[in-house]
This record gives sequence, structure tokens and C-alpha cells, in this order.
Amino acid sequence: MAMMLKQDREGFTMIEMLITLVIISSLLVLIMVGGQRFSRSSLQTERAFWDSFDSYWKQALYQAQYHGKKTEITIKEGAPIVFRTADEERSLTMPRSLHPKQEETLLIRSDATISPRTVTFSSDIDRRTYRLVIQMGWGVYHVDRQAA
Repeated sequence: MAMMLKQDREGFTMIEMLITLVIISSLLVLIMVGGQRFSRSSLQTERAFWDSFDSYWKQALYQAQYHGKKTEITIKEGAPIVFRTADEERSLTMPRSLHPKQEETLLIRSDATISPRTVTFSSDIDRRTYRLVIQMGWGVYHVDRQAA
């Protein structure tokens, strides 16, 4: 009597499982590489922003020292940073990843002095905090980048 083989499949074959694992791991690798590329370019954007901020700041100090013009600097969430003198207004676009903790108005007086102040920014990229620390006197500041 011929025996009939009945094929009952209740799972995946080894080849089907390997194909599934290759597809899933490829997608995960693409997602991870894409996420790193985004954060690297955003971090470069933040660095470029701080370089531009330094340039605008130095120009405001120059206007005060050599032309006796005070500069008002306005920092608001979702808006460019505005450097305003009596006859000129310059805007510096803040990266979307940076957010000031609160609205601030800084004043570089006509004798190139400024009151001490700390302005805090948070970054969406790696949850870091930037502290713009303005020291008393001749418009000196530094930016501290702190880990979250």
C-alpha cells in the first residue's frame, strides 16, 4: 500500500526566515545611517550659527567702540535674532533645532559695555544645552555646550 505523504506547513522555512531577516536588517541599517547623517548636518548648522553670531556680535561692538552706536539684540523663540542700531537692523536666522529658554533683550551700550547675563538655549539634536554667558564689561562672552 502506497503511503501518502501529507505536507502540513505550520511555520516558515529556513530560506523564508533568512530573507525576512535580511530585509528587516537592511531597513534598520538605512534608518540608522539616515538618522546619523541628519544629526551631523544639523550639528554643523548649529556650529555655523554660533560662528555667525560671533561675527554679528563683533560688528555690534565695533559700532559701539568706533561710532558710539548702541545695539539692541532681541532673542525670541521661533524668530531670527535681531541686532538693531539707530540706523541699521540685521537679522540672524536661528536653526530650527535651537530654542531659547526665554525671550531676552540685550543692550550693547554706546561705550561698548554690556551688563552680565546668561542666555540659555536648548538643542533638539542631542538634547544639549548652550549657555551664552555674557561677562561684565567690554562685551566679552563665551558659549558653554553642556550635555543633557
